[in-house]
Amino acid sequence: MSELTLVRECQHLVYKKGNLKILLVYPGAENVGFSSLSLHRIYSLLNSIEGISCDLIFEEMESSYFLELNPKEFDVIAFTVTYENHLFKIVELLLNWEIEPLREKRKNSPLIIGGGIGLYYNPVPFLPILDAVYLGEAEGRIEEVFQSLVEKPSIESLEKFDNVVLSENYTFSYDGLKVVSISGERRKIYRSPIFRITPSHSCFISESTTFNEMFLIELNRGCVEKCRFCVASYMGLPYREKDISVVEREIEIASKYVSRVGLIGAGVTDYSRMEELYKVLKKCSMRASFSSMKASSTSPFIFEILKESGQKTVTLAPEAGSEELRFSINKKVKDERYFEFAEKCLESGAENLKLYFLIGLPGETDEDIEKIPEMAGKFVKIATPFWKEKGKRGEVHLSINPVIAKPFTPFQWYGLNSKGTIEKKLKKISKLVRKLPGVSLTYEKPKEVVLQAIISRGDTRIGKAAVKSVKERAPFRRVIKEMGLPFEELYTREREKEEVFPWDFIESGIDKEYLWREYRNTYERKATPACFPGCKVCGLCK
Repeated sequence: MSELTLVRECQHLVYKKGNLKILLVYPGAENVGFSSLSLHRIYSLLNSIEGISCDLIFEEMESSYFLELNPKEFDVIAFTVTYENHLFKIVELLLNWEIEPLREKRKNSPLIIGGGIGLYYNPVPFLPILDAVYLGEAEGRIEEVFQSLVEKPSIESLEKFDNVVLSENYTFSYDGLKVVSISGERRKIYRSPIFRITPSHSCFISESTTFNEMFLIELNRGCVEKCRFCVASYMGLPYREKDISVVEREIEIASKYVSRVGLIGAGVTDYSRMEELYKVLKKCSMRASFSSMKASSTSPFIFEILKESGQKTVTLAPEAGSEELRFSINKKVKDERYFEFAEKCLESGAENLKLYFLIGLPGETDEDIEKIPEMAGKFVKIATPFWKEKGKRGEVHLSINPVIAKPFTPFQWYGLNSKGTIEKKLKKISKLVRKLPGVSLTYEKPKEVVLQAIISRGDTRIGKAAVKSVKERAPFRRVIKEMGLPFEELYTREREKEEVFPWDFIESGIDKEYLWREYRNTYERKATPACFPGCKVCGLCK
């Protein structure tokens, strides 16, 4: 356990006899879990409810963080899921705690619930394991949902909520790889329950987290762009910003504990009150770091904040090395804009550039792949004079990730590249990058990418296979084949336009026909205008 500083302005665990005991689980390492702002927010929200005591646990722990209780001693076990691969970790943790992971075989255990962005768009692979899934953002609804469990910690208490999926209520019928019917109660996802973002900031400060000794503050939700691969863009609609007065209060709180805040958001540098934010930081004698930056952002105060922050590494996401391919996925930013933005960052004191690129995009060619190292070389050329002036060499770091098709995005129909094709592309990029001084490269293991892709658009059979794989310590691929399913086709198969998706019972508010048109526009290289508060371009922001 790391040494924690508790932020007093949050609601923390106070145990009272008779309280409903909830164990909030991050199915990963402690340092990663405490780097997740959503974990802080949910922990504080749950502990603000009369009659609830919420404790924490992470993958390496046998008992809860504060009360040191066995997980089976809690009334409710609530998993906050960030990544698709958490599916396997949830099964592993339940087995470690001597709790049967298959819901239909489980008896006399705590109520097991899941929520978080990893379940938001497709909870179906998790339904064989979880008793219920909370869909959507936490604020505004989670209090009501968990208050009902104080009165009676049972599935029956959750039946009235239209944003809670009760796993036992849904049955899926299959024909080969396809879902042919879904039976059960239709429930609506509560996609955007709040239009004014309430305070959302760190409740713990630790030197062992990814954001070392930093106080995290959320600035905005959603994104004004609608990149066709990005589930955060679509499921985060409409784009919303936190009022500057709320941000000011949060920075004042942060100044009691640390000297730096970490600014968080899908499009954090799009925040429209950047000048006022800069003035607040100055007034409070605080420095700030951006989690990532968008080259399309225009405020000059981004660079003023950067200059005074001492932040040495800035992150940009060109996604594609060629402009044409980039525009086809609706990332409407020219190469020159990235180079200009990077130069301003370097002028403002940055030394390293971290660049995110996708491979395996629709219509991608060998030339598109070669453009990634070529673009990296141009960034090096821009950075070299600044490195020479400082007398030390910085780095241009490439993070290359195969695209993963996500539900409720235009790419939900897309047949992904095979593992072999991904490996060939990565090998080609690696060979070209080795020729570039000052450029480094990392990428996710193709095997892990394949698992994410399968779970992302998976159905209940994937969840059952995960349980069997972990229980028997058998390779997931072998278990899938024993079920009579062709492993590779689970992620490489192009979906049909009218095909039933496992997640179709969820009412997201996003028109499926609109998403299909956007998908076809990818191949026709047609871009769609960006979103903005109150826009009517696509009808998604109503």
